[in-house]
Amino acid sequence: MYEQRLPIEEWKAKKQAELKETIAAQKSALQKVVQDGQRLADYLYGRGRLGNHITSGNAALVLQTLPQARAVLTARDWDKFGRRVNKGAKGIPQLVRVNGYYNVGSIFDVSMTYGNKPYPIPEIKPEQMDKAIKELERLSPVNIIFQNEGVIGYDAEQHSIVFPTAMPQHEALARLPAEIVIATAEQHTPGISQAPYLRKTAMAVSVEFCGRFALPMPDTAAAVLDGMSTHIPPGEERKALEEIRELSVTIGDTVEKALGLQRGQSAPQRDEVR
Repeated sequence: MYEQRLPIEEWKAKKQAELKETIAAQKSALQKVVQDGQRLADYLYGRGRLGNHITSGNAALVLQTLPQARAVLTARDWDKFGRRVNKGAKGIPQLVRVNGYYNVGSIFDVSMTYGNKPYPIPEIKPEQMDKAIKELERLSPVNIIFQNEGVIGYDAEQHSIVFPTAMPQHEALARLPAEIVIATAEQHTPGISQAPYLRKTAMAVSVEFCGRFALPMPDTAAAVLDGMSTHIPPGEERKALEEIRELSVTIGDTVEKALGLQRGQSAPQRDEVR
């Protein structure tokens, strides 16, 4: 029996090749998602839908394999949650860090599992919109004003975020994270609010927020995000998308907690390959 086992050096070489292949696949997927506005919007919305525990690179691999993925966990985490992975289901590769070393693991979407226990995915109901807006107002460094005339969004002259009185709540909620990011940046660096990269980053945060809470993304999202790649140095896609993720997680976690929304838990993936 012992002679039939894979020699340790051969096993190490296989694992190293698997790791390099997965890192290269992540890099390629991340480069692709920033190439046009619609692709980036779809990625960010999907990443938000997957929840705050998954890193940018792993989310890119999941959404490249399964664009409509809704919730991904390891087979062991699905077992803990009370669901089982379908027999024959092929896991999606992901990079995981254990004891300081990167390894390749597998995750499975909820669509690849079975069981009587439904997986809770946060969704802001119509009756929760007002409370969600008030919670974002608490995070905002400036007042949020609803009025019939004037600038829509952050208004540097009024030192406030302005929306039309008739704007539906779900639309205001979808746009608020972006305007809060812009207003916050303006407080630290006066005059930066019109900078193209800031406005694209801010919109990216809003799109991911919308995906997380099943809100329609702003209808201008793809157009605003178009050209993002021109602001990101080659090879820095992962870093840029992680910065967006951190902003979105900060805002999203606050709203999720305030509304008492829940998602099936998994260990957060804090580290990305540098």
